[in-house]
Amino acid sequence: MKRCIAALFVCAGIIAGYCSAAEPGFIGKEPTVEVLEAPLYPGSVFIRTMISIDPFYESVFYVTPDPVVDVKNYFIEKLPDTRVVQYKDEYEWVWTFLLKKWIPFPDKPTRDDLPLLDVSPNVEVKKYQKILHEPLVEFLEGKPEAKKQLEALRSAKTIVRYTYRKVEEDIGFSKIRGVWKNTDRSLGKYYGCVIRFNADSTYTLILTEKNMSALVLTPRFAGKTPLEAKQYLREHNPETGRFSILRNTIAMETEEPLVGGKLKSGLTEIKAVTMSVQFINMPRLTFIREREQ
Repeated sequence: MKRCIAALFVCAGIIAGYCSAAEPGFIGKEPTVEVLEAPLYPGSVFIRTMISIDPFYESVFYVTPDPVVDVKNYFIEKLPDTRVVQYKDEYEWVWTFLLKKWIPFPDKPTRDDLPLLDVSPNVEVKKYQKILHEPLVEFLEGKPEAKKQLEALRSAKTIVRYTYRKVEEDIGFSKIRGVWKNTDRSLGKYYGCVIRFNADSTYTLILTEKNMSALVLTPRFAGKTPLEAKQYLREHNPETGRFSILRNTIAMETEEPLVGGKLKSGLTEIKAVTMSVQFINMPRLTFIREREQ
């Protein structure tokens, strides 16, 4: 009974999405391998692009008549450095290859964790369940231009779904770009520091001399003299790296030594003029946007 209810919910969601399906572009444009940042499984057939939970990301799915295990082994070979997570319940196996190593995702996810894959660049491999895709097949039967997709769905055994960052500019993203200055005087160690979010998805975190003078007194530099601690901060200041916006979260990562904590994330109101950034295990920083010079 539980399985039937789950199937009904999925089918209802697929059918509901067809209200505007007759409009041109339902199938969408197939992205390039460069956009996917992962190889295509040989012989797989592009079915359609799909909107993900996060407006900054998009998903596309392919099907293949090959068994799941063959497809999984292909990606294990082609993406050897990729972090792999597996999910299993009484109905299905899912293998996910995370294309960004720093993305936080549990190694043993539950079903409640699966929506997180919609906001993480990944390749997802799972068994094709024909009953769940019957509404899609019925819809495509009336579309001569979808003959290739229809034939592929009828013989499919495996689904391969890619989730990737959209290349085109986004309105919300453009509102984040700029220079932001910490204005919270209650955070003495960080008051006045600046983060610049650039159009190419890079960021620069700059500490002032006052910031560094306060940081050298923290437990992080226990055992070092103030001079040694400040020298370290000067060598690694400013910190540069890349950032991404996952729904209402700003995630930052760098390959260089850090001037702050090891992990950074944040919350933002896209349409607001203020922003807060949480340095994990550190106080929250409150910023306002500075006028560009």
